[in-house]
Amino acid sequence: MNIARASSLLSAMTLFVIAACVPQTEVIKLYDNSDRGSQKYERLLVVSVVGDIGTRRRLEELISGHLEAANVAAIAAYTETGLRTEMLQDEIDAAARHANADAILITHIVSVDTRVDIDPGRTHILSECRGGDPIDFFLYDYRELKVPDSVKIAHTVVAVSSLYDASDGERLWTIQSTCFEKASMDEVLQEEAKAIVRQLQFDNLIG
Repeated sequence: MNIARASSLLSAMTLFVIAACVPQTEVIKLYDNSDRGSQKYERLLVVSVVGDIGTRRRLEELISGHLEAANVAAIAAYTETGLRTEMLQDEIDAAARHANADAILITHIVSVDTRVDIDPGRTHILSECRGGDPIDFFLYDYRELKVPDSVKIAHTVVAVSSLYDASDGERLWTIQSTCFEKASMDEVLQEEAKAIVRQLQFDNLIG
C-alpha cells in the first residue's frame, strides 16, 4: 500500500470515528393513528410553537424546505398568520383552509438545555538566548504568550411534532425528537427539521 493511499484510508477512518462519537438525533414515536389507512398527504401547513418569532420563522422555513425537497408542497404558517409566538387553533385552521392544505404539521420546542464548558486560558513563558554563554541567565529575553479562555457551548433540544388531518382536525401521528449537543441553535433547528421530515417519509405519511 503506497503512502498516499494509506494516508487517505487513515483520514477516512478518522472521520468515521468522529462521526460515530457525535450523538445522533433521537426520534421516539408517541402516537400513530392505526385507523388512518394508507393516505399520504401532499400539501402541509407547517407550524412551529417556540418562544421567539425569529426561531419560529427559521424552523418553519427549514421544515418546509425539507418537505419541498421530498416533493411535498409546504406552507410556512407565519406567511398566513403573521409572525407571533402565540396562535389560536382557529387561526391555524383558517390558515390551513386558506392555503388549501390537506394536513397540518405542528412542532413544539418543549425544552432547551444549554451547557457551557470553559477551559481556562494559560500563560506560557517563551525564552530566547541573545548569544554568548547559553547557561547565562541574563543573556535570555523572556516574553509571555497568553492563551485565552476556550468556551464551548452545547445545545440539546427536545421537540414534539404532531400531524393533523386538515379536513377534520384528527391527530394522525406524534413523535418526540431530541437533538444532542450542537454548537449553535441554528444547527439544532436544521437537525430537527431533517429528523421530522425523514420520519414522515419513513412512516409513509407524505407522498
